[in-house]
Amino acid sequence: MANQKDFLTLSEDLLLGEGMGRKCYIYPGDNDLCIKIPLKRAKRSAQREINYLRRLHKRGKSFDMIADYKGDIVTNIGRGNLYELVRDYDGNISKNLEYYFSLNDKTITSKMTELIENLREYLIKEYILFSDLDMDNILVKKENEFDYKLVVIDGIGDNNQIQFLEYFPIFGIKRCVKKWDKFKRGIAKKFPSLDKSVKDFSD
Repeated sequence: MANQKDFLTLSEDLLLGEGMGRKCYIYPGDNDLCIKIPLKRAKRSAQREINYLRRLHKRGKSFDMIADYKGDIVTNIGRGNLYELVRDYDGNISKNLEYYFSLNDKTITSKMTELIENLREYLIKEYILFSDLDMDNILVKKENEFDYKLVVIDGIGDNNQIQFLEYFPIFGIKRCVKKWDKFKRGIAKKFPSLDKSVKDFSD
């Protein structure tokens, strides 16, 4: 975990992307880390996600399919959060789920729907809450030439700060069902042919 006294200068050439709540930069000190800088309006939600990830660690949950939080670092544009930077086995930064669906390749599409099913089973088995699954924040990590897995890089935890959901799965699963339905609708909207390809969360 990074020393919070470290100070790092970030330049725009290190920018990976910008979402609604955070900017993401390559961390020049480690190719396997990125720095997320929360925008002012999103600082509370960013901290809420970090707190949830810490609780998952305490419970011994698997981080196999979610990007792990690695600490904080002070930069020239504000305090940043260090996260795992998802890379393929060849060192390239993994592309997102939408990219692979956009290839319009039947074999690849079939593989991606299989990976979504693996993700669904993982989230249920580990009982991991999520607030905003989207094709943009799910990366497809190539583990070797033939094997892939999905890694969620954002939107983990409940965005309504209802912690009791973590301790009462009967209620948490209901929330996950609604969030998963939204995820499915997002896929079907962009790729109508996949409307029936993704299972319901509680199947």
